[in-house]
Amino acid sequence: MKQLNSIDNKTSKKVKITFEEVLQNADLKITRSRLEVLKLFFSAKKPLTHQLIMDNLPKNESWDRVTIYRTLSEFSEKKILKLLISNDRISYFELVHLEKSHGHFFCNECGKIECLNKNTFEIDLKFNNSKYLIHSLEILVTGKCEVCNKWKE
Repeated sequence: MKQLNSIDNKTSKKVKITFEEVLQNADLKITRSRLEVLKLFFSAKKPLTHQLIMDNLPKNESWDRVTIYRTLSEFSEKKILKLLISNDRISYFELVHLEKSHGHFFCNECGKIECLNKNTFEIDLKFNNSKYLIHSLEILVTGKCEVCNKWKE
């Protein structure tokens, strides 16, 4: 079984965990579709749409679109995946990053979405209102990607 790097929520230490353990820890039954979707996300370099997932599941099996939608919904509810909605209302999903938050860039021309690392931009953000408990902050930068920007010149 493949071992994955994860963070123990109680101790904040890095631990090794299998795909099956990810599902078990989330109180989800281990199924072939859940395992295959999870594998795709651990190998993905960018957020994925439902269609990208369907296109990249093993071709030797028939996959039910509704089952995959349900899997994405369950993974989001269990905080395995994070839902991102682009300006054109397309739902993207990515693994919840346990170590660092990051922003995303969305190209308004071609629809490409990319993860931005912490060195890509700098924001001085202060939130001085104790009435709110902040769970997350999402940064979505929109514009033209390098390819589309050159194409229009």
